Amino acid sequence: MSTVTSRAISVTSQERTGRPGERRLLAWLFIVLSAAFLIVQEGAVTGYDGATMFAVTESLVERGTVAVSPEFNTMPGRGGLEYSRYGLGLSLLAIPPYLAAKTIPVSSGAADKLLEGAVSLSMAFVTAALVVALYVLARRLRSNVGPALLVAVGGVIGTFVLPYGKEFFSEPLTALCLVVAIERLLAGRASASGLAMGAAVVTRTQNVLFAPVLVLVAWRRGGLPAAARTCAGMVPGAVVTLGYNLIRFGDPLTFGYEDVGFTTPLLNGVGGLLFNPWKSVLLFAPLVVLLPLALRYLWRHDRAAFVLLTANLGITFLVTAAWFAWHGGWSWGPRLLLPGLVPAFAAIAPWLVTTWRVRTAALLAVAGFAVSFPALIVPTQAQQLETPPVPPEAHFLDTQPLASPSVPRQWELIAPTTRYSLEHRYEGVDDGRNYLRYLSLWQLGVSRVYGSRGLAAALLVTALLAIIAGWSLLHLVRVARLFPTHTGGSFTAQEAAVGHSA
Repeated sequence: MSTVTSRAISVTSQERTGRPGERRLLAWLFIVLSAAFLIVQEGAVTGYDGATMFAVTESLVERGTVAVSPEFNTMPGRGGLEYSRYGLGLSLLAIPPYLAAKTIPVSSGAADKLLEGAVSLSMAFVTAALVVALYVLARRLRSNVGPALLVAVGGVIGTFVLPYGKEFFSEPLTALCLVVAIERLLAGRASASGLAMGAAVVTRTQNVLFAPVLVLVAWRRGGLPAAARTCAGMVPGAVVTLGYNLIRFGDPLTFGYEDVGFTTPLLNGVGGLLFNPWKSVLLFAPLVVLLPLALRYLWRHDRAAFVLLTANLGITFLVTAAWFAWHGGWSWGPRLLLPGLVPAFAAIAPWLVTTWRVRTAALLAVAGFAVSFPALIVPTQAQQLETPPVPPEAHFLDTQPLASPSVPRQWELIAPTTRYSLEHRYEGVDDGRNYLRYLSLWQLGVSRVYGSRGLAAALLVTALLAIIAGWSLLHLVRVARLFPTHTGGSFTAQEAAVGHSA
């Protein structure tokens, strides 16, 4: 127990997010974050992993197959064709925006850029949904509204997760599915929990390691019927995953990673994830220092939640530490830890029972934001322009990140990248890497393709999004203030009326 003599903040309220007032709060939170992330999107798929998953989307829509070009991260499979190694989840999620973009009449030269841009924008909504889901999970752990908002927003915007709100990687979607799976099980909705768990497996197959823990906790909480409902919910995800393997490789148990494995000495991987200056979770997610205290608090108050969050975090950490590419390749921070860390952050919210603890969490989130902010506006691959290429075979031999962006250099690149972007805002010539010299903002991409008229239109849309974000933020603050900080066990009449008065 804390010995700090600070004013206590109520966290024992058992208010539920299904109440009208809190549903309104969740809606405003989602709109604010969606609009904000749409403003800072890059409007392109730039990473190797993302390009591979986008290629699967394109192949599904245009050719009715999941085979892609060997230029991507593939393995040979059925029919002598090449297939993506990655899970199908993000590629499936990208189909609706891809189809919507196809209906927009544009010149043939801009069609590919439009399709790619539309698909990349989906990450804004995934990230906003992740914040909302993390808030709901924190409230499920009996956190009060204020701490839940702080942890939900800080756990994404105040950590290395921030730039992944605009990168077409599968980790944010995986984390979203896992947060929903854990929260739904704690809410007694075993079938929905199983569905979300299945979606997590479809997105990243490694999540199957956490599935038995989910079933075990369901059994301990609700007996065999709850465990059976959880398993039944996972069936669609299992069918899609095994069927995808069968289509690609002719074997439902071939997942696409047979030529790589867990070759990193565990201590090397653990040390790198904790202390390597390019990948340290302590640097890129300062909130993590509160997890031991928060999980200890959770152990005393909710054993089931403790088991779920700790098991997911532990499995993710150990699997990543032993993986041949524990560093996640060229990426911002310890990318592969994201699905384990984000759900665990929810445990911090109910621990924030004093003003001192709240202020500490807020300061750590601000520090994390300062670390990752430059990666939000300068391409995370920009430092590749200064880094010699690494031989592909070296990635299988060296257990340290051979090349990754550093935080100090990313900050140093803000000024020259901004200057170059303004001086060359209408230049459309691209040598394949020229986009790395620009700020990673879709407005600049539009101006390079469509000139001054495109820039004017982009600024108009940006202003509209800013108005939506600001207007929604005012409503969010208004609704949040209507939740009292009393210590109690249920909604008051005032709280129940929030949804009708906001």
